[in-house]
Order: sequence, then structure tokens, then C-alpha cells
Amino acid sequence: MSWRVGTLATLVVFVVVALGAGAGQSALGGADQSGVLVAGTTDTVTNIDPAGNYDFGSFTVTNLIYQQLMGFPNSAKLQPVLATRCFAVSGNNRTWRCNLRRGVTFHDGSEFDSADVKHSFDRVIKINDPSGIVSLLGNLKSTRTNGKYAVTFNLKSPQSTWPLILATGAGFIVPSTYSGTRLQSNSQPQIGTGPYTLERYQQDQQAVFEAFDDYWGPQARNDSLILRRYAKSSTMKLAVERGEIDMAFQTFTPTELASLRRANGLRVYKGNGAVIRYLVLNVAREPFNNIAVRRALAYAFPRQAVATRVYRGDVKPLFSMPPAGLPGHIDAFASRYGRAPNLAAAKRALTGAGLSTPFPIELWWTPTHYGDASADEYAEIKRGLERNGVFSVTLKSTEWAQYSDALGRQYNAFQLGWFPDYPDVENYVVPFYRSDTFLANGYKSTRMDNLIKASLAAKTESRRFAIYRQIQQLAAADASIIPYWQADMVAVARNNVRGVQGTLNASFILRYWKISKS
Repeated sequence: MSWRVGTLATLVVFVVVALGAGAGQSALGGADQSGVLVAGTTDTVTNIDPAGNYDFGSFTVTNLIYQQLMGFPNSAKLQPVLATRCFAVSGNNRTWRCNLRRGVTFHDGSEFDSADVKHSFDRVIKINDPSGIVSLLGNLKSTRTNGKYAVTFNLKSPQSTWPLILATGAGFIVPSTYSGTRLQSNSQPQIGTGPYTLERYQQDQQAVFEAFDDYWGPQARNDSLILRRYAKSSTMKLAVERGEIDMAFQTFTPTELASLRRANGLRVYKGNGAVIRYLVLNVAREPFNNIAVRRALAYAFPRQAVATRVYRGDVKPLFSMPPAGLPGHIDAFASRYGRAPNLAAAKRALTGAGLSTPFPIELWWTPTHYGDASADEYAEIKRGLERNGVFSVTLKSTEWAQYSDALGRQYNAFQLGWFPDYPDVENYVVPFYRSDTFLANGYKSTRMDNLIKASLAAKTESRRFAIYRQIQQLAAADASIIPYWQADMVAVARNNVRGVQGTLNASFILRYWKISKS
């Protein structure tokens, strides 16, 4: 999810608004509340219309209302959802066909069919929203219907992983009544086929969902869901401790999590996650246009210190862009630069290129977008890089609105994070290393482009993963990005909440419809 450059998730403020209870009254109180799940988040919503968002907070809401042809409804394993089957109909993976599920209705009672699928993909491309969600469909040449219950996707070039693209935010299906050229505003009805209907939405405050009675699949395990947005994780922490909310997902500081683990009546859940943090180096701007500086940084980077000192072990050092645990991952940076900082090698890389030490560099980070721990994170990075006089680091920061606008245009090195569009090694490689990377950091490599093209055309998983191993080795050698940690998926819930653990996995989707409370 994509660059979710936020995936990454761009977050605004849900104010605590009690619903169905007086202000301050526990969300757990009263038999009438037993079927209502109240959850907290620090994520924000930009647009609910799936053609207009590419951030994690928006995806979380959209994913409750809309569905894709393929998806991850139960686990990190790709499965048909609104399709019954999607398959390549050409030998080169350039043409894909999906047979559609019958008997599915939208929230307004209209019937789902192939016209809705074609309309949904066409409108994402036509609207071409600045969020960047359309980039996921960059290889789509055309979509055509094959009768009422089948569609064919014609691609510009072979892509063996097209079914994974169908499972992204760009693949949500809306009814044909939606405008093909403009977004549905957040105040308009949101009509999907998902397990919930959106009953009320208050921008920067809360979203209220009801279980959809005519849902084609298993009914939600709660009658209704309230998502409340908090400006500060500390406020959300108090809310879950006091029973004002039943659970919370996204995002607590390490100190807050440590406190919540000791609290009575609460449980902190962890599951395999695929969120990562990385440092982007602009290879077209000084000083990182010099590969010696980039490699010196890779030798000296203090991954373990950040994981231990700042995050108290809640994150793990990462030595390649794809997280450890995903098929195809290799510890490419560890193989080339070592698992621990090698300050002597870093100095040799600099002095061997005729550069004096401590070598001055400037690193940019953003204070709140990636959590309140970012300040401590970059203070620790500065400390580690300055050890033994290798670098002299100047830290600079600004809030997300200005930060995200500047990135590749003004910054030489900058912090970013990533939530997956889909849990596959491809999603951590192709967007970052192809010549048209959204990072706009000047990285261009003919060899890399050829490897990526070959990976997309690979006809077997073993061949595909072999190519991705080559890609990761080349990425470590070129060091245009320094990956440095990956984190598990973490949620906090009161003891009477059931089903949380079962929804925490590498897909990084919180499936609220699978959660209940007693």
C-alpha cells in the first residue's frame, strides 16, 4: 500500500466522540454495546473513494466497504474474492481473464457484474488522482467485458504477478453509477460490496459502520464498528486503558507499548508484519551522487542500536528492502557491508575516494507522520554515524505536508516508510528501483531495469525469486536506499475482545469483521 508514502499513511485527527454512550462512558458498558466494536487509530483518511487514495489510513476504511477481484480476506495468502478465478490466457502473461462471482449485490441493492469491473479500472486511470494510486495500473492497456460475468485485462507487457495488482487499492470495485471522471466525495454515499456499510463519516473524527445484512460472504462477527481517530497516541492509550475503546491499531510509541503490556485487562498482540523504514539517497545530488559516500553510509548504519535503544526490540534490523520472512528475501546489505556497523570500512570507503573525515552529510526526517519515536530514531542514527569521526551529521525536519512535497526535489537524504500493497517481494523492489521510481531520487540502472522486466515476465516462482535475489544484490551494491528496520503488526485490545491475533499477518490488513467482543 503503497508508497503509502504512507502507505505510507498520511494521518489527520479523529477527535474522540462518544457514540451510543455519554461522554466518558465506557464503550464496554451495557448489553446494548455488546455487538458494537469501538476501535481507535492515529491514522487519517484523505479520500474514501478508492480511486483517490494511496495512504494506509484511507485504505483501512475503504477496505471495509469495497472489495477487489482478488485479495487477502483471511490471511496473507492471495485468494479470489469477487472473482472465482483469475488466470493468464496467453503464454507470456500479457492477457489475464477473471471469471466473476454471481449473486453479489452492492450496498444499494444493485447487482455486481462485469460492467462494474471495467468501469472501476477505467475510472482509476481516467481520474489519475495525485495520490499516485493509478501507478499500480501503469501496465494495464485495457479492460474489456466478456459477457456479464467475466472480464479480460490486456497488459502492455507480460506480468506474472497481475493477480496481486488486482488485490491492491487500485482494484476496488465500485458500481457503474459512480462518475468515471471525478471522485465520490467523503460526504456522499459510499457503495461497495464489502461486509460493512458506511453509515456515518465525520472527517477527522470518526467513521461508523454497520454489518451489511445482504453480504454475500460470512457475516461480520460484530453488528457495528466505530473507528475513532486520535491526534496523539498518548490520548488513544488512555482511551483503551479506560475502556472508552475496545481496541487500538496504529500507532503507539515504544514507551506506550511497554506500559500497555503491564496494564491490567489489556493484551498487546503481535503478528508477522511487513512495514519497513528506509533512508532514501538522492544519487543525482551531492554528496550522494558519489557511490563512495553511499557505501560508507551503508557500512556505518546503526540498525541494531535503533532497534534496541529506540524501539526496545519492537522492530528488527532490515538488510534488504523486502522484509525478512517474505519468499525471495536475502540479507543483501549484511552480505556486502556486514550486520554490525563497520566504521573502519566506512572510513576507508571515504578516504579511498579522496574524501576527508568526518564527512559532512545532511539527513531529513519528519516528526509525526511515522510516529512520535522518529525524533529519537534520527538522534540515534546521527550518534551512530558520527562514531569514530566517520560522518558529521546535520539533522533537519519538517512536517509531512511540506516534507512530502520536497523529497526528491530538495532533499539529499530522507526518511520514508512503506506498508505493503501486497505481501510479495515484488512490491518492495519494483516501485523503488525501476527508472521511473516514485522516489524521484535519480536512480537509473539499465541492468536493474532489465532484471525487473525479466522478473515480471518470469513464468515460475523459482525463476522469479532467483531474479529478485540478483536485484537485491545489485541494490545493495548501488546503495541508493538504505533499508534499516522492519516491524511486526501490533494491536492492543481489552481482554473481552476476540479474534485479533488471527488477523495479524504480513498482508498488514486489520480485518475488523473477524473480531468480536463478549
